Amino acid sequence: MKKVPVWIDTDTGVDDAVALLTAVQLEKEGFFEIRGVSAVCGNAELERTFENARNVLSLAGREDIPVFPGAKKPLMTELSTAPEAHGADGLGGAEIPSSQAVREEIPAWDAIYRCARECKGELQLILLGPETNAAIALQKYRDLPSCLKRILIMGGADIGGNRTPAAEFNIYADAYAAQTVFKSGIPVVMCGLDVTMKANLTREEMEDLDTFDSKGCRLFRESSQVTRRLYEKLEGVKNYYVHDACPVLFAACPDMFYGEEAGVFVETRGKLTFGKTVSDRDTDIKFGVKNTFVVLDLDRDRFAQAVIKALKAV
Repeated sequence: MKKVPVWIDTDTGVDDAVALLTAVQLEKEGFFEIRGVSAVCGNAELERTFENARNVLSLAGREDIPVFPGAKKPLMTELSTAPEAHGADGLGGAEIPSSQAVREEIPAWDAIYRCARECKGELQLILLGPETNAAIALQKYRDLPSCLKRILIMGGADIGGNRTPAAEFNIYADAYAAQTVFKSGIPVVMCGLDVTMKANLTREEMEDLDTFDSKGCRLFRESSQVTRRLYEKLEGVKNYYVHDACPVLFAACPDMFYGEEAGVFVETRGKLTFGKTVSDRDTDIKFGVKNTFVVLDLDRDRFAQAVIKALKAV
């Protein structure tokens, strides 16, 4: 099996941490070659997301994977974090040992470009947070689109939103950066709310993880308490969503998912619709380009098994 070279860009919060541990497990199984990780502001400030990424990889015994610092703020808007879902530190106050790995200083956009050139067009860029680092890289390096195979994002939605009625958090957090990505000409895989709201763990699966004694399960148990309390307040929410694991698993196991090609761009001018991913998948009028694979469904049982396996393996 040919290993897929991937780069993961993350605003490491609770489900980002699960996604990183899932990626480490997939690499162990031969799907991935994780070439690097970069941090971006989003769920929390950059200082926290950078340390969180370093510490989660250290917990997994992967201090050899370099983590690079990225953008401290969005391109053109004010920083908006998500302490109500991830806690002030991004990991719900969970105690996690500090990484002893070398602290990288090269900016994320430079590191991504360097790696993309080295991979000669085969690198897959996985964006788990706002797309700021990717947008800066695209603006700085005009040949980057020819160096990337595709970009997989957790963000957006064919229908609906969770930050506003129209917009999903990651896209809303830096809509201008997201628009840069969708306009780049690089094929995009959009794992938006359409699929990530189906990417969940049942109560029975959560109880199993809560009683399993591994470092990964303990981290998930401790870090997810803030999110669990938030879900308890939301009407109709019974399971636990693991949004950010979707693009990671799609890169390894695309047959786990279902979707359709469409044209997708981002609304950056509307007051009520700012940050909306506008899709022509089900419209009479088309954009004239199908730049995005919109992921709409998944095999939930396979998804849950992969996540559970990863958390128990650490």
